Amino acid sequence: MSGDWNRSLPDNAYALLGLLAVLGERSGYELKKIADQSIRYFYWSPSRSQVYRTLRQLERLGYVTAREVEQESLPDKRLYCITPAGELALRAWLARRPLPPDDIRSPATLLIFFGDLVPRDVLLTQLRELRERAAEDLERFREIEARISSEPRAMFRYLVLRRGIADARETIAWVDEVLAALAPSEHRPIAARETLAETSEGQRVVESEG
Repeated sequence: MSGDWNRSLPDNAYALLGLLAVLGERSGYELKKIADQSIRYFYWSPSRSQVYRTLRQLERLGYVTAREVEQESLPDKRLYCITPAGELALRAWLARRPLPPDDIRSPATLLIFFGDLVPRDVLLTQLRELRERAAEDLERFREIEARISSEPRAMFRYLVLRRGIADARETIAWVDEVLAALAPSEHRPIAARETLAETSEGQRVVESEG
């Protein structure tokens, strides 16, 4: 669809609307849990207070409705459902142009950028922990892939999952490359050395030795 969207809402609010549109009626607790298992890997990991604050804002705008549900052994819970107005706003936001570029913030990349300021043992420990987390994510993603790859209704979530798998693999490969570069010289693979040589015409060229 074409049209303008409510620019007063942050993108995170639309992310919650999207979860309600896809999954149906949910409590704030359930939305927080679902976000932690899905969109946190590529977009946003909300705190519980952010979720409830955003839901109240969406309710004031008429984008969601809420109802109280009694529970016998637990406190009553409040369930939220997207409204037609909320779905229209969500679809307009999803169709906005131009789509903003991906905002990639990588603490690990920043760490390596300033790696000469970090004690080597600390740097190696952080890198190995990063690799371990990426390997755990990759294993988790592959388990999810086995469950949803054949479900037609999950096609778009599956495609996002494939990007997560690619990102995890890329992180592992990059960390391995950095660890190899930081290894003591006697443990590095033997590579050709490049030197500057001067031709008979006085031109400086690169030569390889090895």
